[in-house]
Amino acid sequence: MVGSRDEALHARVRELEGRVEQLAGLLGKLTEDVERHARPAEPAERAESALGSPAGRAAAAGIGEPRFPAALDTVYQARTFGYVSVYFVTGRTARVRLLVGPQSPPTTVVGHVADGHLGGVVRPGEFWMAATHKPGLRTGFECVFTPLF
Repeated sequence: MVGSRDEALHARVRELEGRVEQLAGLLGKLTEDVERHARPAEPAERAESALGSPAGRAAAAGIGEPRFPAALDTVYQARTFGYVSVYFVTGRTARVRLLVGPQSPPTTVVGHVADGHLGGVVRPGEFWMAATHKPGLRTGFECVFTPLF
């Protein structure tokens, strides 16, 4: 009876040792996964180096550029999509046309105003100008360019 009890105990110990080995193998795989997931910056760093930094790409595309006041009767070239706003403040009125196009000076009229507000979208690379009917005339209009992207 003592022999069978010892044999059963040895069999149980071998079974438990097998399970310990199996669990040790699973623990090793889990440890590898934890180490792999503990380095999430590595794929991001590889992507950033392949594509360039998001901030650098945004700056190159003109994203985040500030709006600026633009002079009337002056030709500008848009680096990004933008919105040109011409508005009457006070004083002498004038006729103002918003001109855009691929050449400098631009020739395509996209809007005009004598008092009030005029606005239009300009595409990257296009030339644009808020032209008065008499260049150099002091008017009550102001102009602002706002980059859209």
